[in-house]
Amino acid sequence: MTVEMLQRKLLTHEMAMKNYESDDDTRKKKSVAFKSSSKDESDSDEEDDEEFVLLARKFKRFLRRDRLKNQGQQKKYYKSSKGKGESSKKDEIICYKCKKAGHIKSECPNNDENSLKAKKKKKAMVATWSCSEDSSSSKEEGDMEAHFCLMANDDTNEVVLDDDAGEIQTRFGELHLEENSGKEEGSQKQNDVPYQDFPKTWKFKKDHPKDQIIGDIENGVTTRSHFDFVNNFAFISHIEPKNVNDALEDENWFLAMQEELNHFQRSKVWNLVPCPSDHPIIGTKWVFRNKLDENGHVVRNKARLVAKGYSQEEGIDYDETYAPVARLESIHMLCAFACHMNMKLFQMDVKSAFLNGFIKEEVYVEQPPGFEDPYFPDHVFKLSKALYGLKQAPRAWYERLSGFLIEKGFSRGRVDTTLFIKHHEKDFLIVQIYVDDIIFGATNELLCENFSKLVQGEFEMSMMGELNFFLGLQIKQSNEEIFINQTMYTKELLKKFGMEKAKPQPTPMSSTLKLDKDEQGKPFDQKLFRSMIGSLLYLTASRPDIMFSVCLCARFQSCPKESHFTALKRIFRYLIGTQNLGLWYPKGMNFDLIGFSNADFAGSKIDRKSTSGTCQILGSSLVSWYSKKENSVALSTTEAEYIAAGSCATQLLWMKQQLEDFGCKLESIPIRCDNTSTINLTKNPIQHSRTKHIEIRYHFIREHVNNGDLTLEFVKTKNQLANIFAKPLSEERFCLIRHGIGMYDPTC
Repeated sequence: MTVEMLQRKLLTHEMAMKNYESDDDTRKKKSVAFKSSSKDESDSDEEDDEEFVLLARKFKRFLRRDRLKNQGQQKKYYKSSKGKGESSKKDEIICYKCKKAGHIKSECPNNDENSLKAKKKKKAMVATWSCSEDSSSSKEEGDMEAHFCLMANDDTNEVVLDDDAGEIQTRFGELHLEENSGKEEGSQKQNDVPYQDFPKTWKFKKDHPKDQIIGDIENGVTTRSHFDFVNNFAFISHIEPKNVNDALEDENWFLAMQEELNHFQRSKVWNLVPCPSDHPIIGTKWVFRNKLDENGHVVRNKARLVAKGYSQEEGIDYDETYAPVARLESIHMLCAFACHMNMKLFQMDVKSAFLNGFIKEEVYVEQPPGFEDPYFPDHVFKLSKALYGLKQAPRAWYERLSGFLIEKGFSRGRVDTTLFIKHHEKDFLIVQIYVDDIIFGATNELLCENFSKLVQGEFEMSMMGELNFFLGLQIKQSNEEIFINQTMYTKELLKKFGMEKAKPQPTPMSSTLKLDKDEQGKPFDQKLFRSMIGSLLYLTASRPDIMFSVCLCARFQSCPKESHFTALKRIFRYLIGTQNLGLWYPKGMNFDLIGFSNADFAGSKIDRKSTSGTCQILGSSLVSWYSKKENSVALSTTEAEYIAAGSCATQLLWMKQQLEDFGCKLESIPIRCDNTSTINLTKNPIQHSRTKHIEIRYHFIREHVNNGDLTLEFVKTKNQLANIFAKPLSEERFCLIRHGIGMYDPTC
């Protein structure tokens, strides 16, 4: 080592020691930042240039001492601040490049690298963070933490990636050092930021508590499979506008309205004509709804232009209005038949179905609000096809669809006119219609594909695929079974009435409960009570276990009391623990039709009328059930059971004819009853003093028994499945019958 080099090192060491001594009494645990300036700035401020030199050398000393070896760890630091009168010592610094005093190598004019770095001048910043805002002058240097960050590109808006600090946005022009303040100012001025080390290992946890899981806990984690759904979900409005003005301000709803009018144009629904003076004009309005899938997610914004049909006059604007729709029992029977024949059911939805029906009457409607013709604002539209809201629209659509199917070789059902069947050699295709929703299945799936193409060629379809959601019913098809439930609707129901956190009950009604008018009781909100009853009645489409309880509470809708509301709340509390319960239709060879009938003699405490309960099972599938208070007072248990058996017989005879359209011919259908006197009364016209007064209309069952259409069989009370529809039961008895009618929870 030469004497000159030794002299420079000693000089540097002496300057550093003086800085440490001057900082002992003033060092604080606050954020500080030192920034050097470029060569042009050093001419105007030599003190800032000297700070850069000292800081760079201290940083090199830290590197040599291996104090920053582990990335992301806590580090000790040395904090420097300039002393008084040190600006004159810059002349003693000698450049390593040109051996001249007054500057360092990075600022040497003879350095070729400076020209290449003119646009990217190096800047250095060192900052410290403490864990509190309190001054820590009493602490030692070893208690401090250091965090160094080297940055280039003196750009005021540049983003620099530090190795353990993530993405840091630095604004050099706004970050500066205030003399002896130890505070950071600028656009990013903030309180002391505590240093937080990054975790060295990742911890994964399985079986999270269910209350911490967001979304449906039964669904697995999905990513790419739902990517398209998420993309579509982001561009759908989830808020239904209240009026047309709100809809016009929302781009999503505006596009939905435009799509509806475009469909009018394609279907040639109307023509713009001058307003007639001798004919009534029907108004129009917009209706906005969100279309949901089986999981309750919004899949489409639907805007519908409807006519104000309440202003139509019979004989002028319309004549016939009736249009048949499928009964719920028909849907259940179709599902049971599909299981028996090992068929897969499909569904399709006709887009704006009513716009396809032709009308015979002369009807004029106003222009749609918000879309009036600017050149002819006083003109009206003359309809050539039906419009939603018109009284004759459902009938016009049914005639159009049924005529199309019959033209293509389908035959209409003799009993159910919404059922259409087409045979092809040994295979056949079944189509069930519910307004604009179509369910179809075939013994050969090739027939289903051909039918889909056939309908698509005639009408515009908006949804096609396997049957999974129909009229609010969630339908799950597999190779072994069909499962029908309303889990999603049940959850919405509990949330709607604030019952999701109530205590569950094992049965929907206590076996000892006897409801009456309770005239001395406290009145309850009639509107809320009726709303709850109506919601539960819709749930009975797949929940026969609550049928009797709901029908019993429904008798007090005219004047509900607190006692009636308490009984109604128990039904909701029962639903909390059985949300996933549903009907199970297994696949098998058995396809026999059996009826069960029972009655609760004088069960009503108010008028002493009996309650009839019946159910019909097709194969192993419950397809129909019934619970109703009888119209007259029965004088005996025999009479009450006799009336119930007659109600069961009417339903079985209708189902027998329906099955004949499916190609299933049944002989004598059994009705299982637990009253021997009722069985004898159906076989023999006994004129007994307790039965001679029974009305003639209840004796029609005798004729069908004598003809061999029906037979009454005795069944023990413990095996009587209709008990669940006639009276409240104990928990053990209730659960046993519930399992017997084919209800189960797939999650258990």
